[in-house]
Amino acid sequence: MANTNIKIRELTRELPNEQLELIAENEGNIFNTYSWLKLFGEKLVLFAIESGSGEIMGGLALFRENRLGLAYYRNPPYTPYAGPFVRIRAQNYAEKLHEWKKILSALAEHLLRVNSSLISFTLNPGIIDTQPFIWSKFKVNPRYTYILDLTMDINEIQKNMSSERRNEIRNAIKDGLIVRRIDEPGIIKGLIKKTFARQNKALPHERYLDKILFDFATPDNSFLFACFCDDKPTSGVFVVHDKHSAYLLLSGYDSETKHRGAGTYTLFEAIKYAQQLGLRYFDFEGSMVPNIEFFYRGFGGKLTPVFRISRATLILEVFLKFFRREIF
Repeated sequence: MANTNIKIRELTRELPNEQLELIAENEGNIFNTYSWLKLFGEKLVLFAIESGSGEIMGGLALFRENRLGLAYYRNPPYTPYAGPFVRIRAQNYAEKLHEWKKILSALAEHLLRVNSSLISFTLNPGIIDTQPFIWSKFKVNPRYTYILDLTMDINEIQKNMSSERRNEIRNAIKDGLIVRRIDEPGIIKGLIKKTFARQNKALPHERYLDKILFDFATPDNSFLFACFCDDKPTSGVFVVHDKHSAYLLLSGYDSETKHRGAGTYTLFEAIKYAQQLGLRYFDFEGSMVPNIEFFYRGFGGKLTPVFRISRATLILEVFLKFFRREIF
């Protein structure tokens, strides 16, 4: 599909861009804003979406790195959704669909021309039209998150939870566990490190994790909750938010002081706090790992698909078919 009236332009030295920031704030999510994207420095590539007259309509931000001489474009670390974020001026529903189709087609066509060995990123929730990418021979894979409606009464939210999750909360309270909001990101990082150590894995992208926890996080864009057993932290969560939604970004658990209800109780208190902030949604940020998905499912959120868009060179795609079958 030709798109003579939509242009894609790579922005580098022009950041921050006030127009893009305003669109990201109003039409995107926390992960599309400059305050988040600047954490990734020179590895960030921002593709501006422009009308034929040169008006900036939105953007898509990807993380570029080189491995073994191959160029990769993907979601930035710890960033569940890459975009695009777009301001659509059309009011008629059919015209909105038409505008989105043109924009996504232009993006797909531009990404085909990017000098890369692999492109793989996740669309923002709510973007379900993947046809332009399919037509351009990208691979499209559904992934899933659970999104909780915080406009419901908290008692209704709890009623919609599984009996297992409700029992875990009751048992945690009965056993004297204490959950409180904290302002010590080091506690959360320590719990995350223990979670990965338990799986014999290194903490991924620790440099960026530190930037998020210690540089980005403020009381205006995030909050932390931890559960304590005998004054020792046993579980914790780090949640970021924009003006509409909260996103469960990080969680950790200390198996040495484990209590079956600690994680559930911690997360429930974080949900309650997000509701108190006046946010409309709580996004569990999904998982394709069966036991983690089962845990999140028990909180009663709406199962919501998001779509991963991928394309690789032929040789790399053949290689990835053996090692990353979930993508190719």
